[in-house]
Amino acid sequence: MEPQFGFCANPDGARIAYTIFGQGSPLVVVPGWLTHQELFWQEPSNRRFDEKVGQQHTLVQYDRTGTGLSDRQRKDFSLDSDVRELETVIDHLKLKRLALMAWSFGGPIAIAYTARYYRRVSHLILYDTYARGAALVTEEVKASTISLVRAHWGIASRMFADMLVPDDAAYSEGFAKFLRECATADTAAKILEFSYGHDVVHLLPGIRVPTLVLHRHRDRAMPFRGGRELASLIPNARFVPLEGIDHLPTLGDSESVLRATAEFLGDPVDVVQAVKPGQPTAPDLTVAVDDPVAREARSFIAALDRVALSQYCVIGDYTRYEETVRHLLKDVRHKIAAGFDRQGHKRENHLVWAAPGSGKTYFAQQVAAGLSNYVHYQECNLAKCSREEFLSGLAQLDAESKPCLCLVDEIDAKSQEAWPYEVLLPYLDAGVDRGKQFVFVLAGSIGANLADIKEQISRRPKGADLLSRIPANNEYEIPSLKLGDRMLVVLSQFKSAGQDSGREIREVEKLGLYYIALNSRLTNARQLRELAVRAIERMPHSEDSIKYDHLFGAGDPENKAFWMQSLPATEELANRFVIIED
Repeated sequence: MEPQFGFCANPDGARIAYTIFGQGSPLVVVPGWLTHQELFWQEPSNRRFDEKVGQQHTLVQYDRTGTGLSDRQRKDFSLDSDVRELETVIDHLKLKRLALMAWSFGGPIAIAYTARYYRRVSHLILYDTYARGAALVTEEVKASTISLVRAHWGIASRMFADMLVPDDAAYSEGFAKFLRECATADTAAKILEFSYGHDVVHLLPGIRVPTLVLHRHRDRAMPFRGGRELASLIPNARFVPLEGIDHLPTLGDSESVLRATAEFLGDPVDVVQAVKPGQPTAPDLTVAVDDPVAREARSFIAALDRVALSQYCVIGDYTRYEETVRHLLKDVRHKIAAGFDRQGHKRENHLVWAAPGSGKTYFAQQVAAGLSNYVHYQECNLAKCSREEFLSGLAQLDAESKPCLCLVDEIDAKSQEAWPYEVLLPYLDAGVDRGKQFVFVLAGSIGANLADIKEQISRRPKGADLLSRIPANNEYEIPSLKLGDRMLVVLSQFKSAGQDSGREIREVEKLGLYYIALNSRLTNARQLRELAVRAIERMPHSEDSIKYDHLFGAGDPENKAFWMQSLPATEELANRFVIIED
């Protein structure tokens, strides 16, 4: 299959070149710095990437005016003009609702369009991009770079190629030529200059569409902290840190980009991450002291002196920091448990939307543990089950003499398959049809809220029927974990790991908590558990305090690097401790 080329005119009358490829719901890609639709398709890695996406989506890409196959004469170099051009392409193709993907300098354009036309955007995907151009480089570097592009486009193109494609000398040379074919030196410099001036931070809190932020740790063109800032300021954004150094999504471990995108859009995931055994996966922890995430973490941890874990308990070992969230989850727990108290022919089914990493599975497990004396608990992860495995798991409920609580996780998975809901529906009706005491919790994370997951489910075969089996008061949203929640998980893991080794952990150094708060590898309970176990192994037997140095093995370069880059902002956290109480 080859892409279809077309042209439309922007409000100034200039022609915009675009391509259409694939089939399915539309996915529009906002261009980065410089593009050329014809030359782009000639590169095998680009073709492979687009062929994967095109299996599920109609992929729309275009060249902004001044570049590629679009008219090369451009007068208006501004964010508004770029948003108008994106709007022109979308309107020309009569796209009523679409997913929007942007990378590099295209990010602010996609953000501004989404803020303006949020009803048309179903999903927003931001890869290796930013919200504040001023945070990308210093004014001195900006001025010298733009001057070099204008004065020596040949040298500058090779410099950018070495930065954007650092691991492949042969590809880098070809990419430098590609950049020169995309635009003149003057146009390239003007786009670079006004892109460095973009600032859309004020728009981020108003982004209400499901958003995925992807960022490679060691991208030299777009600092990792820029991606983290995006994810922290967009409500309920899903942040996926990626390993690698390549700026282009089609290079390096492109399969991880494809996989995360497919999962987010609800597509079949048939790619395998291409991470070689033994490949280092250390995170880039270069964090500016004025980074909003770093400032929040320092302020929060500095004020944290004593934590009574029982104060934040929802059920069992599941804790949440905010009081309103605790009360919400306690209500959910009571409603689930009450389903076993009421006899009669009725449905006791629940639908839960939970932000990724919110611990929805662990919450269900803790609810089940509190009912274990008289209730059988079972989990089915739809994303990991074949039809036969799913049927087998459900059939086990029929064999039980006890009432059954069943968690069907990833209820939004396998969106292209017709069988999941058809198989599940008879069990959701078992209370009415057969008098079975089955309580089902259907949980998923697609989209930004409960309304989004219900919309996705309703579009699927038997989806409307499934939703009709959920009583009106049995639908819930579990908010994402915030900084306070992560700190509770950290402290409880240290406490628990100490008890398992026969030791009492009484306090943790605040600098260690700050390191954990900024480490994107340490985002779930399993990772934190491993960290806690290792730290306790390094502690002298006579001590009961977890210190910053206990988090690292001997000679670990990450220890020194983080310590040096964090000073002097973290002096108030060193040698100060948070006391843990049960």
